[in-house]
Amino acid sequence: MPDVERPWRLFVAVPIGADVRAAVEGCVHDLRAMPGADGWRWTDAEAWHVTLAFLGATDAAYVSRVAAALERVASQHEAFERQAGGLGAFPSRGRARVLWYGIADPDGRLRRLARVVRSAVGLPEDDRFRGHLTLARARDRLGTDATALVGVVAPAVGLAVDRLVLYRSHLGRGPARYEALVTAELRGASS
Repeated sequence: MPDVERPWRLFVAVPIGADVRAAVEGCVHDLRAMPGADGWRWTDAEAWHVTLAFLGATDAAYVSRVAAALERVASQHEAFERQAGGLGAFPSRGRARVLWYGIADPDGRLRRLARVVRSAVGLPEDDRFRGHLTLARARDRLGTDATALVGVVAPAVGLAVDRLVLYRSHLGRGPARYEALVTAELRGASS
């Protein structure tokens, strides 16, 4: 019997630049030295990104359709910048499962882009979008208190939202590895 390829775990994201990565790495270095930091699994800085749409387990044959959809979206949206900074936690500081670095979106432009991307790749609308970089996940599946960590002042930097990337995540031992499959530069008129 032939070996059937397993579905690919896919998501669409905005990658971050080296300046954002460097600024946040310094902050994470300080966070990891704080009491209680061992209660977290820290993400690899090279994997940081702003997820717009999570497709999950997807047939590999669907990649070409997703690529075409991302090209259409990119051709209709121009690049823009967001201010990044500040720390937070999901679902709450006192019972956090995720520690994040935030992306400000005062005019909702990033949220609208995420909504358009989700629609273009066939996902239902989801108004829970909040732009962020996942810095760490709690080791305790019920969450942990992140109040002290969230209270640390994080650097503010500009984040260029200039391209959409379709990533495939490879899970296994160690941190997840993300493979860029398709990149679509934002080059259209603002919507």
